[in-house]
Amino acid sequence: MISYCLAVFRAGYAAMLIDELAKKTSAPYEILVWYNTPDPGIRPFVNNRIASGVPIRVIGDTPENIGMAAFMPLFKAAKYELITQLDDDVICVSRKIAEKAMEIFGRHFTVRQIVADTCQDQWTSGARPPMTQYQRIHEGLYDGPMDGWFSIYHRSVLPLLMQAPYSKYVFLGAWMHARLPKSGFRGLLCTQMRVFHIAGPAYSIYFGMRDFEVKKYKSVGRKDLADWFAGAQEVPKDLLARRIEEIRAELEVFGN
Repeated sequence: MISYCLAVFRAGYAAMLIDELAKKTSAPYEILVWYNTPDPGIRPFVNNRIASGVPIRVIGDTPENIGMAAFMPLFKAAKYELITQLDDDVICVSRKIAEKAMEIFGRHFTVRQIVADTCQDQWTSGARPPMTQYQRIHEGLYDGPMDGWFSIYHRSVLPLLMQAPYSKYVFLGAWMHARLPKSGFRGLLCTQMRVFHIAGPAYSIYFGMRDFEVKKYKSVGRKDLADWFAGAQEVPKDLLARRIEEIRAELEVFGN
């Protein structure tokens, strides 16, 4: 039913995401992996999960990091009807996402992209703007700013997805959202599914990833974001640890 496409750049986050997908997915699924990192730990981790029965397929390995360009071969290799673009810094997801996506695509034939809602608090927006910037289209479905942090595409628009301007750093989900209306379709934010997307410096610092993010943004010419991460104050770890546990407990039951 659902093909999860994951370009692994931040290995620690990706390992948490893989285990979360295996735990929470209750429909037929596959996890397609492209290694965008030389990290020595993620490959034996993935091999261990494959040996334990998790349906993972490794599609490519480019330690030099080709970034978002990895999604073209990942999408091409997907075999299920739902093709999902994952950011590797999504570390927790709600349940029944595949079933909800199939039901929405079946009921609304012009909807061909669904982007999961994000957990938000004072330390992260999950990359989603305030709901005041969205317009309700159907129950639980909204139009407005969106990108590909957890974007599910119906297989029927795969030819269009192949036309995207793949490069190391591209807003692929936003490109599809803007392009779909030209073909009579649309992409919508779905509040019936939710993910915890590590966006912003607070949680990155908590997980020891601040320097990694600064280097990443400098490499793609985003000095503004690099400076934001570099200059951010550290939030007490016990506060963030409690909040992470709250989010995990919330997403454990959300969607059931």
